Amino acid sequence: MDSLGAGQGAAMRRWWRRVQGGIAIAAAVLATVALVPEVLAFPHRQAIGDTIFYAEQPLPATMPALLARSDAMLRHSALYQPGYGRRIFLTDGGWRWRLLALSSSGAFAFSRPFGDVIVVNRSDPTHDLVFNGQAIGGRRALSDVLAHERTHALIRARYGLLADLRYPAWLREGYCDVVSGGGSLSDAQAAALEAEHRAHPALLYYHGRKRVDALLRAAHGDVDRVFAEAVR
Repeated sequence: MDSLGAGQGAAMRRWWRRVQGGIAIAAAVLATVALVPEVLAFPHRQAIGDTIFYAEQPLPATMPALLARSDAMLRHSALYQPGYGRRIFLTDGGWRWRLLALSSSGAFAFSRPFGDVIVVNRSDPTHDLVFNGQAIGGRRALSDVLAHERTHALIRARYGLLADLRYPAWLREGYCDVVSGGGSLSDAQAAALEAEHRAHPALLYYHGRKRVDALLRAAHGDVDRVFAEAVR
């Protein structure tokens, strides 16, 4: 019995070591994919200045104009600084998006503090559009979404890589939508959702933008003041 028990214990330890090894390998693969989405073999690539687009579908000749529209929005931000690049991955909303997005799967796009990467949901660059699958507020201009995500990078550059934890979501997302010229909900759509007491993820962005816009006007455009007062 003692020998049998010892044998079972050794087998359990070997099994647990294999499980731990599998978890470590899976974590390493996910970390690699998150930081280097190029490993997913996006078939199309286009460099425009310091920005590189990777895409699942052929990229149109209008990409420089689309990027210029996005950059023009950024230049109106007090946080703007030139000379930073971006690796932008345009997906068709399929398996690459689902693998990369994880908890952000219902978003238009996402960027993260570590890794110079923006990943976009189902995109149509020919018509400057991106879709997130929502029945209401489910489409937005791709150039606006890129400006929104790049503004997140400007916030982190100004206030630190932990800005996503330090500042409330309404402030971060609201300011990004102020810079990017609006959001996915119209005033009428937001009012209708609230009249029906319907929860919708875009409402946080909508109210954040309205609130940040009012705070900026009260602060005479002083973005640093708005961010500082939000955490007092």
